[in-house]
Amino acid sequence: MIPHTESQSAVSIICIPPELLKHIFLHVLHARKSHATNQRPAPNVDDIRSLRLTCRRFCQLASPMLTPELNVFMTEASLERLKNVSCHQLIGSGVRSVHVKLPYYDRYLAATLSHFAYFHIYALDRHLSQLRAAINSEDSALRPFYEVPIWVDAAVLQVGEEMTSAWKSIYTGDPDDPDRDSAEHINYRNILRDAHRQYRLLFEAQEHMRQNGRFLSSITSAMTRMPFVNRLDISDGQDINRKEDAYLIDRGYYASLRVVMLAPHTWLDASNMYARPDFEPPAEFLHRLPVEIHQAGVTLREINIQCSRPWSYAKLNMSSRERASLIESIQNLQTLTFDAGGKKRGTGWLPELRRGATDIVFDLLSAFLHASGLEHLTITFPEFALGSRSLGKVLGATQHKHLKKLRLTGATFMAGELEQYLAHFKSPCDIVLELPELLIGTWAEETTYLRSHSGVLTTVVAPLGAELSDEQFRCTWNPEEERMLNEYLQRASSANPFTKNI
Repeated sequence: MIPHTESQSAVSIICIPPELLKHIFLHVLHARKSHATNQRPAPNVDDIRSLRLTCRRFCQLASPMLTPELNVFMTEASLERLKNVSCHQLIGSGVRSVHVKLPYYDRYLAATLSHFAYFHIYALDRHLSQLRAAINSEDSALRPFYEVPIWVDAAVLQVGEEMTSAWKSIYTGDPDDPDRDSAEHINYRNILRDAHRQYRLLFEAQEHMRQNGRFLSSITSAMTRMPFVNRLDISDGQDINRKEDAYLIDRGYYASLRVVMLAPHTWLDASNMYARPDFEPPAEFLHRLPVEIHQAGVTLREINIQCSRPWSYAKLNMSSRERASLIESIQNLQTLTFDAGGKKRGTGWLPELRRGATDIVFDLLSAFLHASGLEHLTITFPEFALGSRSLGKVLGATQHKHLKKLRLTGATFMAGELEQYLAHFKSPCDIVLELPELLIGTWAEETTYLRSHSGVLTTVVAPLGAELSDEQFRCTWNPEEERMLNEYLQRASSANPFTKNI
């Protein structure tokens, strides 16, 4: 028997003893009770003004805690919420960051029921394999990352198999036959058909607001009404906690089926759908959003970009006019995060796999790096994602005099490029280089320079390339060598592991 526990009410200012609140306001009034009459003097005009200012101060302190970050999706419901929050004086004044999430509905799936059926047949089969592994083996690599409910058994798997069997008739174009098909099979097909109708409506609404500019204008007009918003986050809606393909995790499977079927896709999902997707994710908003926000009169101090790998990088391409507008829009930027590494392993950008894509990505990144007042900069790429192309060349063309923190992951350099970039630094800076690859040159020379630069304190994690391209040298490199390297870089030791054997 589960013991009864009383639910505790949420902590709020209402729970604070009235005596404490009264003491706060008495302190504001500088009033003292009379021992003789035990009465407080009536407040004068200055006292009343002081009390009103105190109440306003309470409001100002509370408002950032109400909705500090506002999520925006490309849906009617999300834009309506954005409008309502921004028009509310108290709640809108608390918003500091707008997070634009850009998962999308796919044109190919919306256009044809048979493609929609094929996609979900494949995905449900994958889900059944995961559930089967969870039931039969605790150590199986196919088990989903989330906890599978204990009531999932062979009977649930049978339901899933019946669903895929029923949906195959939709894929092949066979009409329902009440004399041949069971009522359950027809019901499963109707669930799929109904989901496809709603999916198509969601796609059409998304495309309409994307093409007519309403999505952009709704965001910019809302931000102008929120006086303290100065941060923009852009992502494709990746969620590491999302129960992917979880068709049958609810006892009432109809609910979980609809959640999966009506969910928009991350940018990488296109690669998993079919060989050549018919839709390019809305990547153009990565450079259009900052421009539109700036032109609306909002000053951005921070931009964070984190999206999974797009199938095509073409929408990131900018004309010379668009590039100039982007550079103009980010001149007040203090913090920039450009995370192309992906939240999940294997979801990061790989521009080297697409002809001309690296040039497009570097052009976009270099435009963002024209924010000369940057104080915090983070750039992330997956390991070996840039191939033989040097990110150091892009960095070397910029002048960041006031940078305080720099973190680069998966960056590539050639000899002298780091030196060229760091030569502009005018203030102390903490640098972290994670998975840096030196394409040309030696780590011995690069680390010697990094140590000699009095304005930087450098940490290197898992370096690649140069001496480490030699198999014999790489076999001797271990965590102890890396520890020695960082002690050398941070001037705690004079022993450089890259030069000790020279």
